[in-house]
Amino acid sequence: MALNGSHVVVLAAQEYEDLELWYPKLRLEEAGAKVIVAGMGETSYLSKHGYPVYPDAGIADLDPAAFDGVVIPGGWAPDFLRRSEAVTAFVAQVAAAGGLVAAICHGGSVLISANVVKGKRVTSVAAIRDDLRNAGAEWVDAPVVVDGSLVTSRRPADLPVFMAAALAVLEDRSHHESGARLAVDADLVAITVTDASLEYMLDMLDRMPAAKGYHQGAAPAAHSPVQILRDFASLSDPRGPLEVEPAVVVDILPTTKGYTVRGNARLQSVLEGAGVPDVRAGS
Repeated sequence: MALNGSHVVVLAAQEYEDLELWYPKLRLEEAGAKVIVAGMGETSYLSKHGYPVYPDAGIADLDPAAFDGVVIPGGWAPDFLRRSEAVTAFVAQVAAAGGLVAAICHGGSVLISANVVKGKRVTSVAAIRDDLRNAGAEWVDAPVVVDGSLVTSRRPADLPVFMAAALAVLEDRSHHESGARLAVDADLVAITVTDASLEYMLDMLDRMPAAKGYHQGAAPAAHSPVQILRDFASLSDPRGPLEVEPAVVVDILPTTKGYTVRGNARLQSVLEGAGVPDVRAGS
């Protein structure tokens, strides 16, 4: 994946979660993006574990229009970031322009203060679940949730799929004017399914007591394809919540012959193991 020419801000404040700042910064730089670590005026910040980061700029000095995205790490840093009008204005303007807004763990609290979560599907650390719901978001417990250009995850263990999704959103943005389709990051796989696949999954969900909101005879159109996939994968994984890497659905795009699903390798394994018809690798 090449993001040469993309510019991304990674926000920083005191007591940031080490991995949630450094992992995104390094993954973005490896992909070719220009990364600016932005703080609120201080010359350095110590992480929760005492590791320093030295901001490249103050957020108040940056023009949101010059950036393709912003990453909000967790830890206790969001409690300070959300109080800054310069921070929330920057996040809100990037979101309004369709840029990547990626928040992990407690980073969702900044999204609340920036007023960008109403009507959005998100995830986060459970501690701010109710705050996000009260702000009008649909909160779900998943390793990564993508709603348009908004990418959210729960905790450091989710960082691989969090950044895979964030990089894919940036790739889409960088190719948008040329009409190129969304590129699939190396950490994601493309899976082709058909209407017959969705009908099979919906029929199976009808039979599962744990599948809430489904009833016999419902047509696939009564439920969004991505929700059918997520619910079916979650309830059909034989290792369930004990699985270290659960099945992840990033998004689903319609094609002339069906749908292209972007997710992880575990998702493909679960679908094939459950006997879903017309599932194949590739787009």
